[in-house]
Amino acid sequence: MLDQGPAAPVPESKNAAAVDQEIPWCEKHHQIVRDEIAAINTRREPDRRIDTDRLESCQLLDVTGLALSGGGIRSSALCLGVLQALNHHNLIGRIDYLSTVSGGGYIGTSLSATMTAARRFVFGETPVGGTVTAAEISDTPSVGHLRNYSNYLIPAGARDVLTGIAIVMRGLIANVGLTLPIVLLLAAVTVWSTPLRSCLTDANVFGVSLSDRKLCELHNFVSVDRWGFSTFGAAIALVMFLCSGLTYFASRSVRGSGPSVVLAYIGGIALLFGVACDFARFLKVQHFALTLAIAIIGAVLFFGWALKQSLASPGKRQEFRSHWPSVGATFLVLLAVIAFFEFQPFMLEQMFDVAESSAIGGPAAGVAIVWIKSLAAAAAPIGVFVTAFRQQFAELLKGNNASSQRGSLVLRIVAKAALWIAGLALPLVIWVAYLYLSYWGISNDLFERCSAALGTVSQRECLANAKSNTPSGNLAGRIQFDAGKGTLSAEITPKPAQPVAADTDQLTPTWHTPAWLEFLAEKAGQVVQVHLPSLFQGEASELAYSYSLPKVILYTFAGVLLFVVSFCLTPNANSLHRLYRDRLSKAFLFDPTRSADGSVARAEASLDQGRDFRALDRMKLTDLYAIPAEAARIPGLPATPKLHAPYQLINTALNIQGSDFANRRGRNADFFLFSALNVGSEATGYAPTGLLQDDEQSLDLATAMAISGAAASSNMGSNSIKALTPTLALLNVRLGYWLKNPRYVDERVRPQRRSTPLYFWSEISGRLYENSDSVYLTDGGHIENLGVYELLRRRCKVIIAVDAEADAPMNFGSLMTLQRYARIDLGVRIDLPWTPIRERTRVLMARNADKAGDPAAADEHDEMAQDHVHVAIGTIDYGGDEKGYLVYIKSRSMATRTIIFGITRAEATASRTRPRVTSSSPKSNLRSTARWVFTWPTASCPGTIRLRSAAASIRGWPASPRRATLPSTRCARRLVSPFPSDRPRASP
Repeated sequence: MLDQGPAAPVPESKNAAAVDQEIPWCEKHHQIVRDEIAAINTRREPDRRIDTDRLESCQLLDVTGLALSGGGIRSSALCLGVLQALNHHNLIGRIDYLSTVSGGGYIGTSLSATMTAARRFVFGETPVGGTVTAAEISDTPSVGHLRNYSNYLIPAGARDVLTGIAIVMRGLIANVGLTLPIVLLLAAVTVWSTPLRSCLTDANVFGVSLSDRKLCELHNFVSVDRWGFSTFGAAIALVMFLCSGLTYFASRSVRGSGPSVVLAYIGGIALLFGVACDFARFLKVQHFALTLAIAIIGAVLFFGWALKQSLASPGKRQEFRSHWPSVGATFLVLLAVIAFFEFQPFMLEQMFDVAESSAIGGPAAGVAIVWIKSLAAAAAPIGVFVTAFRQQFAELLKGNNASSQRGSLVLRIVAKAALWIAGLALPLVIWVAYLYLSYWGISNDLFERCSAALGTVSQRECLANAKSNTPSGNLAGRIQFDAGKGTLSAEITPKPAQPVAADTDQLTPTWHTPAWLEFLAEKAGQVVQVHLPSLFQGEASELAYSYSLPKVILYTFAGVLLFVVSFCLTPNANSLHRLYRDRLSKAFLFDPTRSADGSVARAEASLDQGRDFRALDRMKLTDLYAIPAEAARIPGLPATPKLHAPYQLINTALNIQGSDFANRRGRNADFFLFSALNVGSEATGYAPTGLLQDDEQSLDLATAMAISGAAASSNMGSNSIKALTPTLALLNVRLGYWLKNPRYVDERVRPQRRSTPLYFWSEISGRLYENSDSVYLTDGGHIENLGVYELLRRRCKVIIAVDAEADAPMNFGSLMTLQRYARIDLGVRIDLPWTPIRERTRVLMARNADKAGDPAAADEHDEMAQDHVHVAIGTIDYGGDEKGYLVYIKSRSMATRTIIFGITRAEATASRTRPRVTSSSPKSNLRSTARWVFTWPTASCPGTIRLRSAAASIRGWPASPRRATLPSTRCARRLVSPFPSDRPRASP
């Protein structure tokens, strides 16, 4: 029978972010666009300036944006060639926006910094009168600087390797300092609860025995025995409920969220725990008593929930994000945690069995603990390997590198298994460390009955007789059967077991504890006993007070001390971000007009390419659009800021895995940008760059560049590998950056969450939010790798996109992602005929594979014009009859090997040859290639296009004598569906 009843009323939305999303970005942030256009006008000629007063929101802007994609040093080198080609045609001045991601940001930020310092393009010369000169072919000093620092992570070789290893080790030790306090405190609780080996089989709760065995209680809990656990649980619950109510009315928080709900949950858990402990005493079960009690209570509660749900009206049966499902989930987590901790005594018992088997002889025991330790030892190197090649494993999981469906499935299964093993590696190591700390702290009271005073042999015989699982010896003899006489005779002689340990070993209650730990625990116990002698008095065994309690004191003191000291560790101080940032800055941020010693640097080409320029690693983002120094020195001259380079948008990813803002679309991230005027994202809001720089002293141009290229991190936006998140965080694979939330630059606004003190645990758990006091930023490619999205938001008329990511199968994954985001978020359709690039590249790859035996062999097809299909032009439909143009440049295979970069058109004209073989390794390419720049096609034929002619047909740039023929757009239209496939289909 169908449920009938009044429909539940729809509550008013209280989520400001959800309401704001209904307003288009270009309308809500129109002032940001106006300020950016005003900055761009300072670089334009007067007749080309845009009137900002008449600029309407969401208007198609007559501006040109250049997007440099991610792809590491490969992208940086390719994008350098694109910039040199634009400079060759004197078109750098026509670029208004420069949107960069990751590796494209290396050279893009270098362009902004050097043009701001030198007021010109320093990576190439412009031909005079159309004539190619030697100055254009040879390296400029700035290009020579990039070449020298192409190996930017270890530019000085072994010295930088050693310093890098030292910095990595420092970060690992810092992470140990953040993790070890939890392990020490858990071990202290375990030793306090089970101070003796014989207590491992006794059910207890935080040292209170559930079987009234006082021998195992280090403290006299008379009040608990008198009043019961339920009374104390109810008292704690009452206090928590009162605090919850006061917090709710004081903060006026939204119902169902905030600290009031957390306090209410704590009160409910305390009440449930108290009732379960009393019930466990009644059950009188020796093993897993508390787990069984809570499971029985849970069955009753879940049945009551089912009755409540059946009797409720249809309007009150909400299952999504309501309190009852959350309470049920919390109960299941509590049950799992209790079962796990009640399982630990079995593991510790097996550790004692393994140690004693090696000392007194007998069969080996403790199969489980041996298996766990072996698994941890095997998983650790797998974890390191998978961590080092995490990107390749992620590609395998997506199936991008398999040639067949069956091969793709097998590779995905293998990759997923390796990821899970790697993800379990460090948790297993931490678990084994906890077991050993607990094992060392528990005294073996078996040696009280078999003390060392009996002598070595007698002591071992006593121990063997006391252990039910270890025989005192074995039997030897023979059995004889006479078939003729029908008799059976046997001769049996008892034979004592041979001890495994040396006779000189004396087995004591702390025989299994390291000497250094025993020494420290003894000293700690002596200090505390002087001040608190009553702590060492009670009904427990003297052995527990003498040996186990000092270790509890030592573990507790060390854990609390480390926990307090760990609050002094700041989020960015010990991650790899600073190392990465400083090495990148040294390579790409420099003043080409000044040498390192401060003297004026020569602008002409020189064989002396080894000298350094003055570093610009302290250059601020606001310096890109600042008042010129010469104007500030002239009295009476209007001091207005001026832009000397394209207005740069540095794209990063805001990780908000715990937020509904991003995860309702499964992205785990939002678009976060740095620019000269504003910093922020749609999720956090935008703040003036100057104000944020004042609050965040370490924020500068080099920091923003490094954040944009922070590809390796525990949380990586839409590319996050959840199984590896704890492992990556614990191994300090953290290039990301914790930045003060732009939402709270105004100190009058209080943050809703505090992530900074517990930043490490926020990274491990993925509980990252847009409304916390600090936000975690990583590589912009973790959400969109082309850098085109922000240009679409600004509705640029012309966008030039350079796609230099690693895409050997030519699946155009970043382009597909951009099309999907543009359609879903902005209502923008991109129609781009990209299939000729893919099809021709695959033909070249197949042909080159046939020449693998002789890579240098000539081929009559190598100079064919269709081999240069690496550029496509498409249209951008902004809606309302407003259209823009997308010039898409794709790195691809050429000649006999994968050639991503070649030589300039000027060099090709001078030498009449193309490079035939170039290694795909960025390091070797930067050292061996004559010029690392993009090869612009010299022929204009169907399927190819030159940037110069494309620009002529779009915006009236200097026209080419020949008009380019664009590829068919029929195949591209098939992609503009509501949800385009990640794997593009070939056109018919």
